[in-house]
Amino acid sequence: MPRTLVFPTLTGQVATPPTSKGNRQTGEQCKQSRKSVVHPLHQVGGQLLFFLLLLLLIAPAAMMDTPFEAVAKGNSEFSREFYRVVAEAEPGNLVSSPMSCLIALAMAHAGAKGDSIPKIARGLRLPENITDALQGLSEVVEQLREAPSVELSIANKIYVKQDFPILEEYSTALEKYFQVEAENVVFTDPSTADKINDWVSNQTKDKIKNLVDSNSFDGLTRLVLVNAIYFKGPWLKPFKKDKTHNRPFFTDENNSVEVPFMYQKTHFPYNKLDELDAQLLVMPYEGLELSMAIILPNKKEGLKELEEKLATADLGKLLQSGYPRDVEVYLPKFKIETSLDLVDHLSKMGLSHIFSDDVNLTGISIAEELKVSKVVQKAFIEVSEEGTEAAAATAVYSDSIFRGPYLQCDRPFAYFLTHRKHRYAEPVVLFSGHIIKLPVTNNDE
Repeated sequence: MPRTLVFPTLTGQVATPPTSKGNRQTGEQCKQSRKSVVHPLHQVGGQLLFFLLLLLLIAPAAMMDTPFEAVAKGNSEFSREFYRVVAEAEPGNLVSSPMSCLIALAMAHAGAKGDSIPKIARGLRLPENITDALQGLSEVVEQLREAPSVELSIANKIYVKQDFPILEEYSTALEKYFQVEAENVVFTDPSTADKINDWVSNQTKDKIKNLVDSNSFDGLTRLVLVNAIYFKGPWLKPFKKDKTHNRPFFTDENNSVEVPFMYQKTHFPYNKLDELDAQLLVMPYEGLELSMAIILPNKKEGLKELEEKLATADLGKLLQSGYPRDVEVYLPKFKIETSLDLVDHLSKMGLSHIFSDDVNLTGISIAEELKVSKVVQKAFIEVSEEGTEAAAATAVYSDSIFRGPYLQCDRPFAYFLTHRKHRYAEPVVLFSGHIIKLPVTNNDE
């Protein structure tokens, strides 16, 4: 007995295929069969419409970034803008920490209410939903703290005027997401500045000292939000000290100074950035999650033009564009400390609202109107044969035969110290800056 194959139709009816000779369908059966397929086209359309509507409804939810992804992407944009405005205003050597600034101001954003929430969020490039912003930033910080083979600490603290009432919801949120310690102080007491400086110095292994002074506070100061970041990491491929020799570092086309240059020939992620008229070199630290990216302009006086182009570049994508190559590298040793007053810089980034009288920070306290009056940052970085040591604190006041790629960093260049959990993750920028000039060194080190 021949088998009969059964096919479901779009209407849910059952159709049988044409049979062999001796079992052919009659003309009437064919008509009925055609009816069952052709007639219900309006139903097919309805089913397709339903399917398409379902796609339209579920696709946005499926494509939305998680809080972590949103904060990581926002950090990339914030870091690019932060570097743009700070580098433009700082003609000398620069080290800064967009991440330290972001964390400190995010603690203020956590207390925003009303239309101040989206205004501050846009300036910080954070999700408008405060819980999402706090959750995402907390996850980013946690990944940083877990980075292997390097020393990386991130600490936060709030200093509150004695007897000034902080809302429990606010202090609970900061403790949950930032592990913030709160301490009551008398801001008019000169010893308060010493107390804050001692805490910062301890968190940064004595690299950041005197972040604030007694003149930083007055009778109107209600609270100070402080973030401190410290990093020390050995290179994955250290430079050999016996290869370090003095070479000229050009401050312009005609002037140079002799400074110690480290040298090695090895495998590094590298790329020619033709659109920037520059080269990219990425030097990983042990553990592979953190790295220093050097962006070297091709021209001796090309840094200004490079930084103008970086202002519109996709920084995250750019920093990931290197691919492993055998590279010959000459990199000067350097040590930099920078003090920054960031109010004007942050205002240019769209954060003027947080410094205005219109800002609503009643999520911190309803006792008095608050606004951010000052943001100061002190940062330090040292790059040597063994690796890099860097620190930052931000305070926010209310109130040869070989001829592969050849990278000789003998002229002003930009650098970014970044973290990536894995190769496809968005880089998080911890430190950024530029080298303009270096002190004269007569002897090899």
